[in-house]
Amino acid sequence: MRRIVVLTALVALALPVQAARAKSDDQRPFRRGTILPSVALGGSFSRNYGGSLLVGAGASYFVVGGLAVGLHLRNVSTFYSQAYKESVGPTLFAQIPTNEFSLTPSLLWVIYRGERVAPYVSFGLGPVFLNKKRGVLGQWTIGPGVMIRLGGLAWLDLGIGISMRFTNDRCQRAYTFVEGDYSYYPDYACSFNWGFRGGIVFGIGGRRQAPPPSRPSPPPSYESQPASSYPPPQSYPPPAQPVPSASPPPATTPPVTTPPETPPTPASPPPAPVETPSPANPPAPSTPPPTTAPTETSPVPPPGENLPVPPPA
Repeated sequence: MRRIVVLTALVALALPVQAARAKSDDQRPFRRGTILPSVALGGSFSRNYGGSLLVGAGASYFVVGGLAVGLHLRNVSTFYSQAYKESVGPTLFAQIPTNEFSLTPSLLWVIYRGERVAPYVSFGLGPVFLNKKRGVLGQWTIGPGVMIRLGGLAWLDLGIGISMRFTNDRCQRAYTFVEGDYSYYPDYACSFNWGFRGGIVFGIGGRRQAPPPSRPSPPPSYESQPASSYPPPQSYPPPAQPVPSASPPPATTPPVTTPPETPPTPASPPPAPVETPSPANPPAPSTPPPTTAPTETSPVPPPGENLPVPPPA
């Protein structure tokens, strides 16, 4: 029982690790959401007692990447040797169960999720139903194994199964056979059992196609569209007609008559200023003064001065 507790603790510690990696390993096998149906085939052999054949089927669902919960059905048929039958006798042999049917919930931990090879450890715990009215027992199983990809979704499952019945007292009662005063108990029935296991599993949804690498988008190019792709022109709506106001019309007033226009009176020119003659500013002569040739006795005036002009008669 100590080994069961240790294995359970290891699986519990692996949960947060697997959950943290669930988002980054979607491209790897046995990711979250994978359904793993299985067909099991196994057996065991004992030199003294004979052998057994195991045939089973089941399915597991990966709640996180690499960790799955499942349910498996197994049927074990035991074949005893003729020497063993003779040693126990027909009366006792008629009480020994030869068929066991088990219903086992299980945990599956894929240690390494490789593309070709995936080692794992499985753990199961459930009831076992015995024939010949021997009752119901409990059984735990532990099994290391490896899955090898055959191609596509198919995997080859190879492993070793180790199991044991419990409780020990209940198991001994189920496998104790009485004949008169003689009782017989096979010591192999409630001890550790082991055997090889083989089967084919199918990882449905265990692999997601990687997205194609992104390529840079080409530069945009302008292409004129045909005229038929444009919407037809639409006419503008007619202008809104004015709405008559509900207010009363304004009061009418008689028109104002303007006086007839008359031609403007020409303005009289302003009176010309009268200048008083003075020696410095004599009045302009009405007639040009006679031209006198200068004589020797008459002095020639300097430039810019006027000769004295006699006043008009």
